[in-house]
Amino acid sequence: MNRIPTARFAEFIEFFPLLELPFSLLPDISQIPSLALPIPGVMIEEYILPFEGDEVDEYTEYIPYGRIAGMKDFHALIYWKASVMQYEFILATYTLEGNPLNHAIIGGLRSDQEGILHSVAVIDQDLSITIAEGISVDDVDDEVSLDISKTNTYQMAIKPDGYISYDMNEEDKEE
Repeated sequence: MNRIPTARFAEFIEFFPLLELPFSLLPDISQIPSLALPIPGVMIEEYILPFEGDEVDEYTEYIPYGRIAGMKDFHALIYWKASVMQYEFILATYTLEGNPLNHAIIGGLRSDQEGILHSVAVIDQDLSITIAEGISVDDVDDEVSLDISKTNTYQMAIKPDGYISYDMNEEDKEE
């Protein structure tokens, strides 16, 4: 079934304030604009859930963070996804008509048995993305520290066609 998303997609992207490059994303809620309007459910179903698959539950929330200014051939939006024990900044790209192109997790906070994974991202003028992540753990004195052996950096980039490329830095690759 073909849809005519232009009018609705135009309304959807208005929830995302323009972001000027470069900018950084830290793994906490303090970066979420306090005046961010919630995205209506029908728009979440139409424009976000195609990226999310079956991972959605009734506790998951989506909050608009922003859209990268200056994109001519596609739209690049960032939303904050909050679910149980997991908070993520997600970069999603769309055609000018609103069809989903690609998406990637570019920052956030996630808790599991190993500890808490913190990810930060910097998006530069050339649309390159540097992501650094590390796991914080409780040590024997109940102090939180970063486990240096579990840190990585990644390079991503938004390509001219709106697709997102991904590479692990050479020094972080396992041999």
